[in-house]
Amino acid sequence: MSFLSFIVFLLFAVSTTLAVEEDPKCKEPNSKCVVSTKVFTMKVAPQLFKWEASDDQPDRYSYQPSLKGSPDLPSWMQYIYSKTYHSGFIYGTPPANQADFTLEIVAVDLQSYNTSQRTINFVVLPRKEPARHQVHLKIYNLAVEDLFDPHYLDDLLSIFRAELWTEAIHDLHVSFFASAVHLGARLPLRPDEKEGVVVFLSSAANFSENLLRLENETKPLEKLRKQSSCPRDFKRTTVDRLFRQLNFEVDWCEFELVRDTQPKEDSYVFIDKSLSKTFLSLNLPLWHSPSRSEVPERSYVHEFLLSILVPMLVMIILAILLSLILCFHHEGIDDGSSDYFDSIFDICEDVWGNKRNQDTPAVQMVRYAAVQRATSTLRSLSAQRDSSPALSRLAPERHNIFGPNPPPYNSGTRSSKIDF
Repeated sequence: MSFLSFIVFLLFAVSTTLAVEEDPKCKEPNSKCVVSTKVFTMKVAPQLFKWEASDDQPDRYSYQPSLKGSPDLPSWMQYIYSKTYHSGFIYGTPPANQADFTLEIVAVDLQSYNTSQRTINFVVLPRKEPARHQVHLKIYNLAVEDLFDPHYLDDLLSIFRAELWTEAIHDLHVSFFASAVHLGARLPLRPDEKEGVVVFLSSAANFSENLLRLENETKPLEKLRKQSSCPRDFKRTTVDRLFRQLNFEVDWCEFELVRDTQPKEDSYVFIDKSLSKTFLSLNLPLWHSPSRSEVPERSYVHEFLLSILVPMLVMIILAILLSLILCFHHEGIDDGSSDYFDSIFDICEDVWGNKRNQDTPAVQMVRYAAVQRATSTLRSLSAQRDSSPALSRLAPERHNIFGPNPPPYNSGTRSSKIDF
């Protein structure tokens, strides 16, 4: 880079800063001026809330920014917390014709749970001449939080202003940057490698001869770009040394020159390059989502009948058929279990009868024998009385001498009643 080009770049940067600060709204407290279609960054640190940063606990504060009156930030604005800088960063690109807006930032002390709120008024300054040309770059060895350090973007812009795009020295600016992973790229295989960033540089000036020559040099890589991403150091160009000197590793497979860009397009939304060209050529009107009242209501009666009633009806029919089959089939079956239980009952009765006979006491059998002998004796005596009546008359007198012998004595109670 020549010394004269560097001086011109410094003068342009100072003049741009003074032009922005000349607006009286920018000097108001809690106000910040931004330029449409140009990236801005804002650091959110404890000093913004009049808190002291702690070296022992650098990540003790949490921040939550949102658009005033909304739960979140606009679609073109992002917020991330950087553990490298121990601060939050709000960044984005205001679209063309963007009105002034206000952000509310709520900070929470995670140690004491104290909260604080700050309101920042953003004044959007319109660009005098809209940028119609863009240069798309992908840089391997950078992350989004690296771009919050101003010298990275300044070094990148200085390469184009001094060597590649000298015609855009007055209005060249960064119109968009984002993480390559956020835009669909893969995470690096090595944990120590950074995820990469995609940067758009815009200007109203026409492309220089150096950029057109670089486009022709990278044109054979378009086929590879559509299939998959290029590996690192896959292709080096003639101007690669300019970027390597300032520690930029550019993916030349993603290098592209975009002509006649529409300034009204939201610069934050990333659209695939092949699709964006197709849509722009069709000139289709913008699609607006319908309101809630216009959305037709859907009835779930048919789904209810199919999912609940039909299976229940099929289950009931199957249960009835199964019951009928079991009932009619049971009548023709010879149940062998009944014979089995009858034999078990017979065996049980025999066992119970034998046990009852075995449990009869011996005393009862002796008493039964004594009764039988007494009965036979009485029968013999009655027969003798009927045969000899004379002897029967003398019986009372000779009873003590000629009487029959009494039966054997078995019990004190029953023997006295049997013997006469």
